[in-house]
Amino acid sequence: MRIKTTIVLGIVLAIALMAFMVIADTECTSRDCYVNTTLTVGNANPTITDVESGIIITLTAESSITSNVLFNVTDGNGYNDLNDSTAQCLGYKSGEADRTSSSCTAQDQSGNDLRYNCSVDFQYYDDDAADWKWNCSVSDNSLANVSNATETFTVNALNYVDVDTSTFAWASATAGTNDQEADASINLDNGGNQDYETAAVTAFNATDGSNIIPATAFYLNNITSDATGTQMADSTAANITTWFTLQHGNSSSEDLFAYVDMPSVPSGSYSSTSNWLIDITTT
Repeated sequence: MRIKTTIVLGIVLAIALMAFMVIADTECTSRDCYVNTTLTVGNANPTITDVESGIIITLTAESSITSNVLFNVTDGNGYNDLNDSTAQCLGYKSGEADRTSSSCTAQDQSGNDLRYNCSVDFQYYDDDAADWKWNCSVSDNSLANVSNATETFTVNALNYVDVDTSTFAWASATAGTNDQEADASINLDNGGNQDYETAAVTAFNATDGSNIIPATAFYLNNITSDATGTQMADSTAANITTWFTLQHGNSSSEDLFAYVDMPSVPSGSYSSTSNWLIDITTT
């Protein structure tokens, strides 16, 4: 019985001694105590200090145009900590498609500072307004991302409409017959960024030199096989507002179909006394 008690006490003493060795303080030498200092410093996030201001974009008819925007970044870990491949600038406006940079080139590096030059493509139909905004961003090598969306820019108005042909032609019109449609329509293509709501068409009489087909015999509509359009008048603008619309956008166009109520005139070749004028306006 005593032997067992001695063994148990020995085990308890051994455990106590081990615990004392683990939690014992480090001994100072002659009251001079030394400690280590360790710190883990977190990543210094980059900051976009400014984005280029005052940019005005002038579009090109039926095409795209490239605009450049600069923005400056500072990084406490040095400009080499910035990941150039993540740099981008986005041009955006409510109701319009976002325009994202195709490339951003690093330039003017110095110490903690770096400037990016970003190229952004805009389309001819992008809305004209002064409230477009830039959103420029970049990440560092620790994946810390920073962005700046405080700067606005302007897209100028672009008025541009073209036609695919300049003639309404009837190769075989029949005298004394109404509602005869021209051989082909005239297609108006909106190559700008304006919304056109009215076409004022000034027509002229057609003649063979002696006989006349009056301008009032002609009608225009935007539908084929439907002569119930807008009646023309000689040397006077006929305003088309009810069915004409030519909004801005990608491949936006409007067709004009012409019809004639042929009077009983002799056969022959007739031409208008002057070219018709199609005046397209936004209101």
